[in-house]
Amino acid sequence: MTEAQLRDLIREVIAGLLPRPAASRTSSTNALVLFTGALLGFEEACASLTRLNPQLSLDWIQTPSAARILDQDAIAAIGMTPADKSLVASHDLLVVPTLSVNMVAKVVHGVGDCLASNVIAEFIMSGKPVVVATNAACPDSEGKRSWFPHMPSGYQAMLRKNLATLRSFGVQLAHASRLDLAVLRRASAPEAPAAPTLPAERVVTEATVAAVPDGAVVRLQPRAIVTDLAREAAAKRHITLQEGA
Repeated sequence: MTEAQLRDLIREVIAGLLPRPAASRTSSTNALVLFTGALLGFEEACASLTRLNPQLSLDWIQTPSAARILDQDAIAAIGMTPADKSLVASHDLLVVPTLSVNMVAKVVHGVGDCLASNVIAEFIMSGKPVVVATNAACPDSEGKRSWFPHMPSGYQAMLRKNLATLRSFGVQLAHASRLDLAVLRRASAPEAPAAPTLPAERVVTEATVAAVPDGAVVRLQPRAIVTDLAREAAAKRHITLQEGA
């Protein structure tokens, strides 16, 4: 071994012994993550939270049903900090990565009979951003259709109505695989943006809607024609199409 190689080896050993600086976060937002007992979208939500964790400060809690049915090792692997007190006051934003049908129904009807429903309601009433993954609560999600291919149309309509009511409270609805993107958008701009206007096209197609973010509220141009496929795509991604005047 030459003297130069020896010096390089010593530098590598020393570098390995020195503590590495912690990765800096790109935001000072302190978010609370609340798991409820929904399995659909869980793995995708964990992947989203893993991507999100280096960028935001994430504390977490879970409902008793979530503790029973969700993979606790997968949650632990994300590296979040267990929340212990001041769940609303000390957090800027709420993330619900596994929103259940039961929890949606409670919140939209003002039922606060557990810690989770009260926390969600308090965030909403305080005007703080709330972002939820709707894979388990949306009748149009791929997973929900796979599990319940014969769901009655009336029941589907009820689930869609509950989600629409939740969205009217200012809650951001997202797919679990894109949960991190939705959270970062709300963290960087907590105030709800003004409704964008779709391009002045005579016919609004599925391709037109594809350019709109999930959960957005958009205004249609006067006398615009919206295809059935465009409306279906908007419904699946919780996009509200407002008729122009």
